[in-house]
Amino acid sequence: MTRYARIKTPPKLSTARLIYAYRNYIRGFTLIECLVALFIIALVLASATRAIGMAVADVKDSYAREAANWIVNNQYAQYKIDGIYPNLGNTKSTVNMAGLTFIVNSTISATPNPYFRKIDIAVSEVHNPNHILFKTINFMAQY
Repeated sequence: MTRYARIKTPPKLSTARLIYAYRNYIRGFTLIECLVALFIIALVLASATRAIGMAVADVKDSYAREAANWIVNNQYAQYKIDGIYPNLGNTKSTVNMAGLTFIVNSTISATPNPYFRKIDIAVSEVHNPNHILFKTINFMAQY
């Protein structure tokens, strides 16, 4: 007897037993496993959507702050170009820049040295005047 003769051949199975054995051998995902996977995917997509929404909102705020910075620089440059020593007091004006409307508050106050003036310029949006987007303090000499 050769060694190959000792190997038994598998018993013949009926068709029903073959289908049952095949089902147990190759298993798919259960409904619960699929639902858990879908839940995880939904959480990831919801987080990504929120992050994208926050990034878009941040871009809009950065755009408004940059426009407010330009307005402040233009306002101070206008004081220098005019060549007039500014009078003490507050001025409030509305400026359109980059498709947005801003409120500009300029406060000119005295310093201990009478030949210098302190210029505070604050910019806020029209729809939210209490939220200052950009503020700067500059000094201007009389001579």
